[in-house]
Amino acid sequence: MIKKSFTVIAVLLMVFAYVSCTSGHKQPKTTFDNKVAEELEFSKRLTSEDTLQMLKLADDCMELLKNKDIDGAIAMLNEYDDSTEQVSPLSGDTEKRLRHTFKVFPVLKYDREYFSFMREGVNDVRYKIWFAEEPNPEKNGEPVTRLMFNPVLVDGQWYLCVKKFGQDYNELRQ
Repeated sequence: MIKKSFTVIAVLLMVFAYVSCTSGHKQPKTTFDNKVAEELEFSKRLTSEDTLQMLKLADDCMELLKNKDIDGAIAMLNEYDDSTEQVSPLSGDTEKRLRHTFKVFPVLKYDREYFSFMREGVNDVRYKIWFAEEPNPEKNGEPVTRLMFNPVLVDGQWYLCVKKFGQDYNELRQ
């Protein structure tokens, strides 16, 4: 009898706790909902000129890399701080890492795979880069890598920035 009463009381307490936690409180909008609304608002403000400017920056940088002008390409690149919404020149560590990457994986040819507008500080332009000649790609695979830029729009000006580790990208395009 005592066991039965204890079980009933325990079940009632769990039901009461569940109802207390789930009723009377509206759930706040999720981060996902906020991001979608922000992306829609941002894309509505853009013009075809924005697209042309943003793609020209990215394509010009790729052409510099293809022409082995690493200094020129590095000079075009920036970093974006989401918290301050500020663009700044590359840090010494980032510049060093990119120089190394561009030397190890030289751009022999490239194709733009896609571009995507998301928010003022998070956008994508992704390239497929061939970094070596492969006489038999069917057998050995293609010597390719990928590079993604993060063009940002600050005060009406487009800047070509590098993606930071863990930064958002258009996952639907992967």
